[in-house]
Amino acid sequence: MKKGMVLPVFISLVALSVWGCKSKEPEITEGTATVGIAIDPEGKERKESQDKGEGREKGQKEKQEKTENQNGEGKEDEAGQQKAEQEMEKAGTAEEGSRFSFADLSKVEFIFCSGAGGWQTSLTIKEDGSFSGLFFDGNLGDIGEGYPNGSVLWSEFDGSFTQPVQTDAYTYSMQIAELEYQEPIGKEEIREEIRYCYADAYGLSDTRTVRIHLPGTPLEEIPEEARRWVGYYDLSQLTGETLPFYVLENEEHQYSFRGYDMVEELKKTIAYTESQAAEQEELIQKEALSQAELTEKTGYLYDLWDQALNSTWDVLKKTLDPETMEALTVEERRWIEQKEAAVAEAGAEFEGGSMQPMIMNDKAAELTKARLYELLKLLKIRYNE
Repeated sequence: MKKGMVLPVFISLVALSVWGCKSKEPEITEGTATVGIAIDPEGKERKESQDKGEGREKGQKEKQEKTENQNGEGKEDEAGQQKAEQEMEKAGTAEEGSRFSFADLSKVEFIFCSGAGGWQTSLTIKEDGSFSGLFFDGNLGDIGEGYPNGSVLWSEFDGSFTQPVQTDAYTYSMQIAELEYQEPIGKEEIREEIRYCYADAYGLSDTRTVRIHLPGTPLEEIPEEARRWVGYYDLSQLTGETLPFYVLENEEHQYSFRGYDMVEELKKTIAYTESQAAEQEELIQKEALSQAELTEKTGYLYDLWDQALNSTWDVLKKTLDPETMEALTVEERRWIEQKEAAVAEAGAEFEGGSMQPMIMNDKAAELTKARLYELLKLLKIRYNE
């Protein structure tokens, strides 16, 4: 974590799309409703014969009809019993689902994006149903006087959901109770040579009802358009597949936010960082490198650990309670000052020499790596890992 790094990491992603500062027009998808038809169980009354003088043939026919009716009733009873068992099984599944609460989403970040272009809306939900998030859509090629680094549609927002109500064994429904933006919609300003155009949060601003689909939801029970937003375009080759992650669905337009386990994703980042760092350290130890190459390698090492630290900080910010995060922020600022002082002290001995940048990079990487593992302990405590 480097002092003075103000722009979010998202800015590097913003460059991927091309647009002007215009609001998106949401594409409305019409849904289809399935109507259940109730069947009247009452049959037609049978008229009894009044003729006492019916022959043997008539009696045999009536006997046969009686036997068939009894068999039919037996089949109906059996079908009814099977249906009752299925309903009981479904009710049992629903009862298990009723244990769902917002606390189950404490490690989940929901992301809504197309996969093509540089726009994204993300949000996390606290245990009390409050949420916060970020929307951006930008292009560093949309430049002008005072903003040579491009433009970005941007909004940071906070809000809250009502308590979720279960609608079936795998689905809950809730309302957006509040949605507030940190900056007024329509405001523009230039910061660090980037033009910020404050806009609605795409995917959230045009609906009130949001559905939660739990992991284990049969894919065929999710609306087709909603499935497509999370990567399930064609179910023809899939049989009995279920959803492996949480999904938030904008009910009106069937936009879907895919849920990612932030802690699991962070573990992947740390594993990659450790692998890359080990590779670079081996090169430094075994290869005959020039001083310029050594400076480059140690600088890369520092960047690796610093990026991992920033990723960890982002997860902490989204998962810790505000009071804990506020105290940790004060501590982190103090650590940054101490780190920079230690790095400057390490380089002072070689001031003006070609080794100075390498020594400073090496010290910065060492301290940043140590700080990373200190912060990771907080996540292990938070989730009892």
